[in-house]
Order: sequence, then structure tokens, then C-alpha cells
Amino acid sequence: MTTPNAVSPSPFRAIRSLPFWLATAFIGLVLLLILTDRYWLRLELDRTADRAEQRLGVYQTSLQATIDRHFYLPRILASDPRIVDALADPEGPPARATSELLARINLQAGSDEIFLMDTTGLTRWSSNFRSETSFVGNNYGYRPYFASAMAGEPGFYFAVGATSGKPGLFLSAPVVDQLDSISGVIVVKIDLGPLEASWAESGDAVWVTDREGIVFLSSSPQWHYVATRPLSTEHRLRLIETRQYGSQPVRELTAVTDWSGERWSGFDLGGEAGTHILFGSPVGGYPWTMHLRLPLAEVHRQVRWGQALAVLLALTATGGILYGRERRRRASAQQAVIRLTEEREHHQRAIIQNTDAGLFNLDADLHPLFINEKARELFGLRHDDSDLRPDRLIHPWRTDGAGTYRAEGQRLDGSRFPVLVTLNPIRVGQQDEFILTVQDITELTQAQLALEQANEALEQRVEERTRDLKAAQAALAQNQKLAALGRMSSAIAHEINQPITALSNYTASSRLLLERQKVDDVDRNLGRIESLVDRLSRLSRQLRIFAGKRNTGSAPVSLTQPIHYALDLLEPRMQELGVSCTLDVDRDATVQANTMFLEQILVNLIGNALDALQGQPEPRIHIDLKPAPDQPAGVQLSLTDNGPGMDDDQLAHAFEPFFTTKKIGDGLGLGLAISYNLAHDMGATLAVTSAPGEGTTFTLTFATADWMETETP
Repeated sequence: MTTPNAVSPSPFRAIRSLPFWLATAFIGLVLLLILTDRYWLRLELDRTADRAEQRLGVYQTSLQATIDRHFYLPRILASDPRIVDALADPEGPPARATSELLARINLQAGSDEIFLMDTTGLTRWSSNFRSETSFVGNNYGYRPYFASAMAGEPGFYFAVGATSGKPGLFLSAPVVDQLDSISGVIVVKIDLGPLEASWAESGDAVWVTDREGIVFLSSSPQWHYVATRPLSTEHRLRLIETRQYGSQPVRELTAVTDWSGERWSGFDLGGEAGTHILFGSPVGGYPWTMHLRLPLAEVHRQVRWGQALAVLLALTATGGILYGRERRRRASAQQAVIRLTEEREHHQRAIIQNTDAGLFNLDADLHPLFINEKARELFGLRHDDSDLRPDRLIHPWRTDGAGTYRAEGQRLDGSRFPVLVTLNPIRVGQQDEFILTVQDITELTQAQLALEQANEALEQRVEERTRDLKAAQAALAQNQKLAALGRMSSAIAHEINQPITALSNYTASSRLLLERQKVDDVDRNLGRIESLVDRLSRLSRQLRIFAGKRNTGSAPVSLTQPIHYALDLLEPRMQELGVSCTLDVDRDATVQANTMFLEQILVNLIGNALDALQGQPEPRIHIDLKPAPDQPAGVQLSLTDNGPGMDDDQLAHAFEPFFTTKKIGDGLGLGLAISYNLAHDMGATLAVTSAPGEGTTFTLTFATADWMETETP
């Protein structure tokens, strides 16, 4: 009869049986997690901020790529002769023809709208001239993008359309006539709605705010035009005046200071939304900030999961300790059993050691002496097995001592199953016997088949993901090529447009002067035309030098001679700018190089320094020639100016083709790229160091040089 005390112990009784120090440690862990809850929440916010920054980088790339596809379109359209001619004679060609031209360009470019305004801000031509919300006849002179273009600068402005009510990004550029006067403004409007829709499909809550903290792009439209920080009265009046975000007032969100930090901000969104955390990251190149919004409750949930995991690990460790204690107790009891089993015969022990498999004890003629229950179960054997032989049960049957091999077992009912077979000889007294071990591997075979199928499915998924990745890489490479082509075509168009326009003006003027018999004036015009043609020739030559192969023939060359050549060539310009130049050349050095290459490099470097020194107080250039610090047998030629310097981003692109810090039209951005390639062709290195406000130093280094005494002029 079972007594009440015979029931299994309760969990509380098990806890009471724990060692005192173990129970104390467990309770202390729970209390520690409760007391440090806020710390763990801050730690989780930091980790979430890191993940948010990585995810925001992907969204920033898509936003910048969308804008970059149209960024240079207004400036290219502003130089189109058809646009210039339309503003020059607004009453001349029919307005419909110009609007149809804008409609075709708008369709090809994939922009939202393109419209052209005169100097008063009146829209004269628009790509949507056929629609009910046509811009034609509307005056948008109050928009900042119009004011920027009229000031000669490109316009960049996000706003809600005053006529269509549709938000978009407005990019504008001034249209300059043949007299270099601004005759109007061309505007390209980009619809960022599809980009917002893609954000919404991703499932992330994404916001983009302007420099005043107003949300103007969002994966959820309900958060458009809310402010993440208080707005000044002046800015609210400016929003009313420009109607940037429509006629509705901008609503301010309620900040939650308890959940704000250096890398995130907390806001009460009201209602069921509750408190949300904003993780921000600046959008490179634009006055915007991109945010990832996350409910505070989700962060709490992640912390709770972490705490639960810590408690679970503590419970697992406790269970492991209890299991170890119980196992030691059982081991002590098993030792007593082992001492008893050691007294049994060796024959019985050999059979019992493999009780997990089917065992046959065979005599020298392979007749069964003993069959365990597992073997009987596997083969469905009866107890009357005096005439049974293993070669009837196992196919193929082998006695060649091959060790363990794979075979098929056959039951008495005729069914078959996969097995592993081992036949080992043993010596019992004076007799030779055998131990036959049979293991059923049906489950193992099925598992191997399932594993093979899983591997095949995994390989197929890897191939599919690889194809998707290659397609994405190809699309990214195409976008980068289009962006590079846009920058190059814009720079070349601005560089060539002015000489061609001037050539046209001088040609027309010369014809009039010839009719009036003013030969001297015609001669002066021809001189100007020759100068412009020479300028176009230099531009063409620079492009050929950059793109083509160069003759790198070299000979021993003195470094001081190309320095004096470049200074003599640029001396008039240095005097014009008031630039003082000092030389620190105690000894001359001879290097293996190309004289023309050295002269072109030094002319480019000194010319760039003169461009940087324009408008600088007390402009100066310092040139020194000394042994290379890390190459004792080499020589280092340094050129330092006290110009405005360059930041890290400009330094990273200094030697790239078509990159320039000058205004558009003042240079093509090939000088430093050509100089860098020329130095490389001669086996030298050209490097640059700079910092904003501290000037710039270009260093040309040769690995080997021969020194000779010289005098500094």
C-alpha cells in the first residue's frame, strides 16, 4: 500500500534542498536584473542605434540615387539653345512647341514635371500644359528655388506644389543668355512618392526631416509635416509665406526627455502609438536627417527576452549542478554493481557489452550458441533455432575478416532492412568462437536520405540567392556608370559652352565690322577668336592626355630646371595675384624622368595653388627640395600654399578625373588626375596633405636621385 509520503517531491521541496549559496545566488541574480532594468534598457537602445545606423545607410543610398539621377538635369537644360532662344523671344515661337519639348524631356528623364519661368517668376512653359493643374500662367517667384536661381546659384527645395498640391523636390538652374545675363529659370520637379512607398513595403518606419526638424518624407503618410522640435515664430511665418508644406499648420510632436540621449530621441505620438524612439543619421550631401522610428515597447520587449534568457541560463546551470550531484550518487551505486558483474564469466561479459545491438555467439562452424533478445526482435526469430545459420539472415554474408560492412538483413517473413555487420573471433578456453554484431540502420539510412535532400534544396537556394546578388550588383554598377557619365557631361558642357558662345558673338561682330570697313577691329576680334580656339585646343589636349597612352621615355633630368620653367611661365599671373614664392633648394637633384612630364606636373601644381590663393590675404607659395624621409636614396619635392585647404572628403577625391573644388566653368577637374598619372608613368609618387584653413601641400617623391650642390636664386 502506498503512503501519502510516497509521492514525488514538489518543486518547492527541491528548491529547499538546494545548497544555501546556490539559492542565494539565484535570488540575487533575479534582484539584480530587476534593479538594473533601466541600465539594460539603455544598453539595448545603444545596440538598436547601431543596427538602425546600418539600416538607415541602405535607405540613404536609395534616396541619394533617386536624386542623383536628376541632379544635373536643370543645368543641362539651362544650356539648351532651344530653352535659351525661347526666353530670348517669348512672343516668337508658339508657347505650345516649347511646352511640348519640355513634356518630351520630362517623359524621357522620368521626372515629375519640368517648367520654365521668366525673370518675374511667371511660368511661361510647362510639361503639364495640357492638364487641369497646368503651371503655365502661375507666378512662383515667392519660392526659394526661384530666388536661388536668379542669384546665379542652383536651387534645391522640397515643398508641396502650390498648384497641384503634390509634394516633390524642386531642382532649379538659371538660364543665361548670350550676353551672360539671367533670362529665366528652368525647374525640374522630382516625385519622391514611389521611394516612400518602397520604404513602407520594407516594414520599417522611416522619416526624413529638414534642417528645422520637420518631417517631409515618411513611410507612413500620417506623419507628414510634423515637427520634431519647437519652431520659432519667424520660421512659422516663413512657412506661411512660401507655402512650403501647404496651407495646414505644422504640428509639433511631444518630446519625452526621459527617453532621449545623444544618439536617439523620445516622442509621445499619442493614442495607442505611445512613446517611440527616433534614431537619426545625417543624409550625406544634403541638409536633411534620416530617422528610423521604433516603439519603446519593442525595446522593452527585447530587454525582457534578454532577462528571461539570463534567468533560463541560471536555471540551466542550477539544473546542471543538481544533475551532477545526482549522477555522482548514482555512480557510487553503480560501482557496487560493477564489482558484482566482474565475478561473472568472460563469455557472458563479451555478450552483454553490446546489448544495444543484435548479438550472435557462434561456434567455430558458425552455428549459433546464443542469440540475444535484440537479435530475435530484429530478425523475428523463434526460440527453436538449432538449425539456423547467419548466412540465411544476412546478405551478402562475408567471413573474410573485412571488419564492419553494410548489408541487408532478412527476416523470417521475407522482409528486408539495412544493417551494419561485424564478425569478430574470440577465444573461450580451448575453443574458437565468433561474436556476430548486427545493428539496424534503418533510421540512419532515412536520415542520410533526408540530409541529402536538404543539401540539394540548400544548394538550389544558394544558386538562386547568387543569381539575385549578381543582378543587384549589375544594377548598382549601371547606376554608378550613369552618375559618372552625368558628372563628366555636365563639366564638359559648361567648359565648352562659353568659348563656343563667344566665338559665335565675335564672328557676328566681325562681319558687321567688315561691312563698316573697320579692319583693325576685325583683326582684334580674330586675335580673340584665336585665343578661344587655343583654349578649346588645350581642353581637347588635356582630355587626350588623360585618356590616351603616353610615351614614358626618360633620361637623367635636373629637378631645378622644371621648377624655374614653371615659375617663369606663371610669373605674370603670380604678379597679378600678388603671390610671393620662396624656394628652399640647397642642392640640385638629378632623377630618371621625362622633362615634359615634370614641367606639366609642376605647371599644374603651381597653377592649382594660384587658383586656391585668389582672394587670400598675403598669399604665398613655398617650394623645397630635400631627401625623402623614408627613402634615404630618394628625393622629395614639396609645394605648399597658405590657401583655404581641403577637408577629408575633398582629399579622398583630389586625384579623381573631373573632380574639382572650383566653380563650374573654371576648370574641368583633369589637372591633378593627369599629374598623378604622369608621376606614376615616371615611377614617382604624387601625394597631398591638407586641412581646412591650413593650406595644402603636394609632394612629388622619386625613389632614387643623384645630388649636386647648387645655389638658391
